[in-house]
Amino acid sequence: MMKRSDSTSKETLLPASFSTQPSLVTVLSDSIVDDNGKRKRHGGLLESIHRWLARNGKLVVIVFTCLTLSVFFIPPLKILLRSERHTTRKPNQTKQSLPEIPPCDKSPWKPNEDLRGKCPGDLKPFPTATKITECASTCCQNDDCISWQFRSDTGCLQGKDVRLGMEKDGVAAWCSDHPPQRWQGQYLIPHKSITQNARMTKEEIRSNGCNEQTWNPNEQIGQCFGLGDVKPRASGSAVECMKACCADEKCRAWQYNKLLGCFYSKGMHGCQGDDGNPVKFEPFVGRRKFMEGRTYVDTKGKPWQQSL
Repeated sequence: MMKRSDSTSKETLLPASFSTQPSLVTVLSDSIVDDNGKRKRHGGLLESIHRWLARNGKLVVIVFTCLTLSVFFIPPLKILLRSERHTTRKPNQTKQSLPEIPPCDKSPWKPNEDLRGKCPGDLKPFPTATKITECASTCCQNDDCISWQFRSDTGCLQGKDVRLGMEKDGVAAWCSDHPPQRWQGQYLIPHKSITQNARMTKEEIRSNGCNEQTWNPNEQIGQCFGLGDVKPRASGSAVECMKACCADEKCRAWQYNKLLGCFYSKGMHGCQGDDGNPVKFEPFVGRRKFMEGRTYVDTKGKPWQQSL
């Protein structure tokens, strides 16, 4: 009988469980394969970014657009809007272009000004001149005419020399340097133009005018004259102006305009009034001849020039 070989006998003697377990090489190999498989399933960093962009592409475009606009478009737009806001003025603040006025060679008009405000009672009607050019030329030819104005409702007005605005040298006659505007104001004394106060005493009129519950700030909406210079400390509002006047025993009338401030004094005159005609609040056109003997200075002795 033949005997089995040593190799056969050794294989037969190995435990069955040992023959079925995978080797270390096989485990490492399978691990590498699984890891490669994971990388194939999930990809690297660039592939992950690509998939995220694919899912959120619209959001990225919106965010990028907003950032671009905020950096390159919005700042210049703000600058443009700010410049337009600074150059845009309210109707009363609009810089007026001077109309074409015939020159006066024999006695030139004072340059860079326009008698666009009211001259209370100092210029008289000149009815034969029915146009601006006629009003200017007839005044130029007349040595006695120094100043003139024209508006559709008043026609041509002519007269002697006048002071303008803040000028304090020269004659007593004066003209406002700004166009007619709507005001707030009231008399604190009896006045013939205020018929509703006819049966009230002086004390009652002042008491009612100094009380916010009974005052009438729209009593004088047209410009009045004779109130002196502006009162800066009382120019915050019509109420402040009224109270400042009431605190002064000598004050008998006041007026307030948001752009021009507060004015009050012992009396006022030449009130423009309001008869419903809107032309009364439109500017005049006018000129005055340059007078050699005048310095055209304010109270401080400094040259004063109208701001157009």
